Amino acid sequence: MFLCAADGRAAETAAFLDIGVGARGIGMGGAYTALADDASAVYWNPAGLARLEKRELSVSHAELGLGTREDFLAYAQPTARGTVAAAMTYLSQGSIGGRDAAGRPTGNYQASDSAFAGAYGIKADFADLGASVKYLRSHIASSEAQGVSLDLGARRAFDGAGPGKLIVGAALRNMGPGLKYENQRNDLPLRLAAGAAYAVAAGRTLAVEVQAAPRGGGADAGFGGEWKLIEGALLRLGWSSKSAAPEGAGFDAARGLTVGLGLERSGFRFDYAAQAAGELGAAHRFTLAKRF
Repeated sequence: MFLCAADGRAAETAAFLDIGVGARGIGMGGAYTALADDASAVYWNPAGLARLEKRELSVSHAELGLGTREDFLAYAQPTARGTVAAAMTYLSQGSIGGRDAAGRPTGNYQASDSAFAGAYGIKADFADLGASVKYLRSHIASSEAQGVSLDLGARRAFDGAGPGKLIVGAALRNMGPGLKYENQRNDLPLRLAAGAAYAVAAGRTLAVEVQAAPRGGGADAGFGGEWKLIEGALLRLGWSSKSAAPEGAGFDAARGLTVGLGLERSGFRFDYAAQAAGELGAAHRFTLAKRF
């Protein structure tokens, strides 16, 4: 509550940390903080790692438009004392045209961002708990910035008298001193996310989430669901207010829509998600994971 009440307006950097990973979570409108129970929990909520019963290797790729690509690789290993995981995120923005103060072309330059994370999730009496430490590196032309950040999360499932199960979760992401380019240091995109999911027998799940930006002000919401079409095949739909109101643009409800598909067979899982992106068309995400 204290963080939500903060009235900071400092500029944020490392915006790539605010881009979700994995096709399943995105296909459900980003309402995944409570539901995350796979290797991508390193990003969404490290407490979700605690419930993994098998090792998992997960690879994700996203085409975000205008030559921007995001890749995510994660490995999770359950142990007798909890689940440990490692992950890497890499965002490439391709070639960008440079301009001087007068607007004259100065040639193209490259920009990229990366994060290397180590995470741990453990079961506790009251709730599952988790933490993730990330090493950050951001590169723009000849300038480079490095830093570290910390994520904390909690998650609890309630088994009801009926066929369903309620899951609640919360995560505080991107706590750290920020990144410094040249002589200017900017804050990381600190986010406080809280959500709930209701999983019903027969393969139906509904989820909702609220995410606050303590330093930048304001909040976003997302909701989604998944339905089992046939054995081993899931359809997902979602909506996110964050995607519906991109920075510098007006509110467009259609931009917040997401749709996804999940296929599972022999321990392999393939997920796909498409997210509306206005005049840019759609952003596409693919995830391939194996539990063993």
